[in-house]
Amino acid sequence: MARRSRMAQERVARMALILDSAEKLFVEKGYTGTSINDIAEEADFSRTSIYQYFSSKEEIYLHILERHTDPLTDRLEQATDAVPTVSEKISAFLDELRKMKREQPNFFELYFIQRHQVEPRLPIDLRAHLNAKRRRLEDVFREFYRKGVEKGEVRAIRFKDASNLFFAQIMGMMLLHEYYEDEFDVTLDDHLDMSLELYLAFVEKVDGRSGKLPTAREHT
Repeated sequence: MARRSRMAQERVARMALILDSAEKLFVEKGYTGTSINDIAEEADFSRTSIYQYFSSKEEIYLHILERHTDPLTDRLEQATDAVPTVSEKISAFLDELRKMKREQPNFFELYFIQRHQVEPRLPIDLRAHLNAKRRRLEDVFREFYRKGVEKGEVRAIRFKDASNLFFAQIMGMMLLHEYYEDEFDVTLDDHLDMSLELYLAFVEKVDGRSGKLPTAREHT
């Protein structure tokens, strides 16, 4: 029994070493610029040994994202559950994303920048698995927004639209700073604070009669 447990621990440790090596290379060289041979050399494994743990480079990439997305989703759930109002939940959600970018820059690079390049290359089953992880993360936001609509706290727009608007605004700002940092005279946190303020001003502006967005006629 002890020997079997030790072998299982060694396997987990070797898989972690492969994932660490691949993550480093994917960030440095890009997913498409990294081969299985590169990963094997970085991890001090043979190419054949890599395939004893992972069936493909695509599977390695998926496992790297998975070991970050699951803890992030758990933290998002805990942070948003800890506060009562939708506005506070949105702020707490953003705070966790800030921490993620600051503390796990490799994950931000691989998930939010390289994923859209890699995803079309994934087999259907791995792509479906990755999308399920993405939906679980997004569903944290969508669920508390849906409940906020029911309570009349926020605009009665589709919770998927509310989520998409939030991610487009926040992730768009993060990506702009990733590419054009030197062109800005304010920090990323300053821009995220402004983005949050604008987003909250929009979703909190509830029509007192129905909680719905004003019509075009009501704007004039």
